Amino acid sequence: MQQKDMLFWIWLAECLGAENRNFRLLMKLYDNPYELFHAEEFELERIDGLSQKTLSVLSERNLTRATEILADCERLGITVLPYGSPSYPRALRELKDPPVVLYCIGETELLNDRLCIGMVGTRRMSEYGLRSAYKLSYELAQAGAIVVSGMAAGVDGVCAAAALAAKGTTVAVLGCGLDVVYPKHHKRLMDEIRARGVLISEYPPHTPPNHYHFPTRNRLISGLSQGTVVVEAGIGSGSLITAKNAILQGRDVFTVPANVGSPGAEGTNGLLRDGATPVLQTSDILDRYRILFADVLKTRREIETKTVSNEELSYLAELGVIELVKRREPSTAESHTERPAVPKKRTTKKKKTENADVKDSKPQSDAAIPQSPRQTPDELLSSLTPIQVAILKAIPDDRAVTVDALSGLGYPYGDLIAALTMLEILGLIQKLPGALYTKT
Repeated sequence: MQQKDMLFWIWLAECLGAENRNFRLLMKLYDNPYELFHAEEFELERIDGLSQKTLSVLSERNLTRATEILADCERLGITVLPYGSPSYPRALRELKDPPVVLYCIGETELLNDRLCIGMVGTRRMSEYGLRSAYKLSYELAQAGAIVVSGMAAGVDGVCAAAALAAKGTTVAVLGCGLDVVYPKHHKRLMDEIRARGVLISEYPPHTPPNHYHFPTRNRLISGLSQGTVVVEAGIGSGSLITAKNAILQGRDVFTVPANVGSPGAEGTNGLLRDGATPVLQTSDILDRYRILFADVLKTRREIETKTVSNEELSYLAELGVIELVKRREPSTAESHTERPAVPKKRTTKKKKTENADVKDSKPQSDAAIPQSPRQTPDELLSSLTPIQVAILKAIPDDRAVTVDALSGLGYPYGDLIAALTMLEILGLIQKLPGALYTKT
């Protein structure tokens, strides 16, 4: 595709933004964005179903922003993949709201020929969740499947790293520009994916990781994948949004069963109750697709059964995916020389929780406790929208409030619910029985 044609695709993407259903309508009437760019305003006004907002932005025929974006992509080594390109992922063409343009690094052609499995889960994973996510992703990648995730903290990062460890392919779908590292502790992981995997975003370079981007991004994780696996997810989590998208898109949903009452069990077990396929081993996923992808998937005998060793945990720590905290035994000499692998100021606060999470495991002086790295408060709060900040300030530290109590902020009811949901996903607030909300 010629550079001038690319400019018009980028122009249209900037006009419509992400997840705009007017795109399908416009593509039925115009062969390409060039024709749309040169359409008379009275033609656009006659289009039934075109929103006034979309009509207004399309009438501003200015390629300056598109030119800047294309120049940035060329400088940063980012491939622009418009909807009109033969290399555009076929799976995304099926969506009712496909991206107008994808920004990519890596071999996107692979997405049209291989089994893609979305792997998502909580940011605050347990050791059980970590080991389940790593094992499944490693074995899927080893079998020839492509692991697709959002590269978020927690389960997503573990799944991407496991696929790389298996010498397989992983795709990270970002909710920001491909030149932006988010979360920051995933810099090494992102560098590895850049070198050996595929990075995808529908947002141009320099776009910050605004949190309202992530629910929009999630539809691409499920959309690229024949099936989506959920590993630990609380009620209202982003992982359940991805699972819901998968269902609406006609994709398969799998989930790893969890102990009733354990953290992250509500969402995954709820999916099981509602008809998701339980995953007890990797073959529960692969067997669903063996006939369709017989030429690219390995047989059961060729797949190594993976367990997560201390070596794998060290690899995850090196990539910034987890933190390791050394156990210490006061009766041994070694215990006096061991140091936590996390900042010292955080060790005392976490020690009780970390030991409680692994209280049933065999105590060893050289064992390590995996932890999902946390975003700093400054990173998290600086990315909130004005309505999210207003809600946080309005909720007292010592009691819960109802949505009605927040209506005095002056925002529409629907916007309040959406903002409350995002704050709950981010772990900043908690929803209690009776539709009450409290700070965590």
